[in-house]
Amino acid sequence: MGKKKPDMVVDHPENTYYPTNLGAPKFYIPDILKHKNERGVNASHYLETKFDELKEDYFKLIKIAEDTEMVFKSTYNFIPAVGSVYHLYKRLNNSCFLSIIKPEEWDMNHIGSFKFTSDNVWEKQNNS
Repeated sequence: MGKKKPDMVVDHPENTYYPTNLGAPKFYIPDILKHKNERGVNASHYLETKFDELKEDYFKLIKIAEDTEMVFKSTYNFIPAVGSVYHLYKRLNNSCFLSIIKPEEWDMNHIGSFKFTSDNVWEKQNNS
């Protein structure tokens, strides 16, 4: 058997992927899970944000559907023009009717003003 070398001696230190002497830089294993966790947090934030946006759009769509149903169930004696704003009123018997007359032009129970869109839906206008 050959002569035993001390523990701190390496034959070819340039070929090793780990520190070979006391003055070498610290040997550490990269934290791969930290990278995954940071990416996971970013992905979760993105997905939560998208979900909140979809939920907000969903509730807006429900409101448009309710408004459209209410206006279509009302009485009107004209063909609505796309892009025009009409005004919905409630009669004393609680039935609704649609009119071109603005709320400030007469004293009726005004429910809201609605714009007829090219998608054949009624969108409530903010000023009502």
